[in-house]
Amino acid sequence: MIILIRHGEATHHTQHLTGGWTNSELTEFGIKQMERTAYHLSRFFQGKLLTSPLRILTSDLERAKHSADIVAKALNFSGQIETFEFLREKCNGEAANLTEEEAKKIYSRPAPGPQIDHRNYPGGETRREFFQRTVDGITKNIDLIKENAIIVSHKGTIQNILFHWLGMDLEEAVKKNISFSIDAASYTILDFNRWGERSIDRLNCK
Repeated sequence: MIILIRHGEATHHTQHLTGGWTNSELTEFGIKQMERTAYHLSRFFQGKLLTSPLRILTSDLERAKHSADIVAKALNFSGQIETFEFLREKCNGEAANLTEEEAKKIYSRPAPGPQIDHRNYPGGETRREFFQRTVDGITKNIDLIKENAIIVSHKGTIQNILFHWLGMDLEEAVKKNISFSIDAASYTILDFNRWGERSIDRLNCK
């Protein structure tokens, strides 16, 4: 079972900064959001017998790390929270830490059509590079099929993991115009049904 959690509201939301690799922190409201999510997860785990130890993995950006700490505390998690750069949001290069207005000055407008190889900002990632970074990191660091884990990350990263879980590459997801709503402090549960099929048991829950 894999639980995907998006961090709570962060200061880049309220200060009108670009997201991506901007190392923003949780707002007071974001902390309360995560405490509510952590409470729901603590109720979910009550009496549940896991077939393998639980791991908690998080992006190394502060808003995700703080969110992971809140969840770990609510679950009385005694292990070590594992921090990974590959779980970061899509890299926005030189736009990181800029205001939205400042970022507009270096934004590169894409041509019409599929944009998976377009680079929005100098030094940033394309969607294809972002997707591949996420999948390579997941494949190297966790077995989605056999392990029990909570992954605390970002909207785009969670969407990439969902595409991968469903057996789609990015080109297929874009061609079929597929996306997922992933709200701040929401959780999504991946598991197998009784027929052994990969399922999304809960999506964007709060």
